[in-house]
Amino acid sequence: MSEQSNKSSPTLVEVFTNFFRAATRPAVTIIFAAVIAQVVIEGIDAPQWFLGLAATCILWWFGDRTVQHIKEKKGGTNAQT
Repeated sequence: MSEQSNKSSPTLVEVFTNFFRAATRPAVTIIFAAVIAQVVIEGIDAPQWFLGLAATCILWWFGDRTVQHIKEKKGGTNAQT
């Protein structure tokens, strides 16, 4: 019975962990996008490794979200037919 009550009310650590996991990738992506914008606007010579890492991060974020949306649409279409 204690397992059921534990599943219905998450602990503070679980809430914090879930929030941290959900916020990490968008925060990192926004930081990289802002730094790239500053590099372009101010003409700063950024290291090639940084630009590659930033581009990978941004493309992964938007690519992963796109794939998730496509899977959700296909799943919803199959469930209706």
